[in-house]
Amino acid sequence: MRSDPAGAPGDRSSRPERTPYSREATGLLDQIAERALDDDYYVVRPGRYSRSRGLNTAATALVLTLFTLMVTITAVQYYQDRPSRSETRDALLGDIEQGQRLQSDLQLQVATLENEVASLRGDLQKTPDELADELAAGASQVRGDGVRITIDPVEGLNLGDGELRAMVNELWIGGAEALAVNGQRWGALTSLRAAGGAITINFTSIGAPYVFSVIGDRDAIRERLEVSGEDGYWKRRQNQDELTYSVVDADDQVLPAAPAHRTTITRATPVPAEEGTS
Repeated sequence: MRSDPAGAPGDRSSRPERTPYSREATGLLDQIAERALDDDYYVVRPGRYSRSRGLNTAATALVLTLFTLMVTITAVQYYQDRPSRSETRDALLGDIEQGQRLQSDLQLQVATLENEVASLRGDLQKTPDELADELAAGASQVRGDGVRITIDPVEGLNLGDGELRAMVNELWIGGAEALAVNGQRWGALTSLRAAGGAITINFTSIGAPYVFSVIGDRDAIRERLEVSGEDGYWKRRQNQDELTYSVVDADDQVLPAAPAHRTTITRATPVPAEEGTS
């Protein structure tokens, strides 16, 4: 009698029995199916990983709280220190401005000293007679004590050039060694005159107040103004409220040199004295 070679397909009794190797393969496949995702996925997955999720959430909240606290403390300290920082900044800016002003002053002093040194070097090359002639002609800058006279007419009142020339003449007679009117040095060829409704000196227009800077014996100058009646003339006009008039002592005045075209003679030459004549 013939037996079935493999048995019916649905007959479990006819299936071959699993070997140890087949059981191990099945267990491995089941494990892979259960752990198909990475372990980090299970941190947020409910179930047995929920505890890990809770720990991570608490740690994150703690870190955020500490970070917020640090930012708040830093901001409070910044706003508390802001006034002091502003004061420090203002102080530094003030120091910078003061340093710049000091630098400008020093540069001006250096330039002035350089000019004086250059002038002294030039003077060393001149004879005493040449220096005296330059002083008399107004061709060199001078320094010395004297008086300062100010005449300031009221608005609308114009002084004549003759009135001002009279003052200049009396100052020279009184012993003035150097004279400047409104900063214009009086030279050998200087004139004061009215032109176009303005007073001009050295071809430069000047206006009120008229300031006479004089170097010389102040006592002799004052005496001359009183004796000549010049001082009384201006005082009377002041009493009539036409102008203000003052004569004050001035120490260590510096008067500039007159323009070269007012001190230089180009055509006239001195004639030597004949021997035996005086």
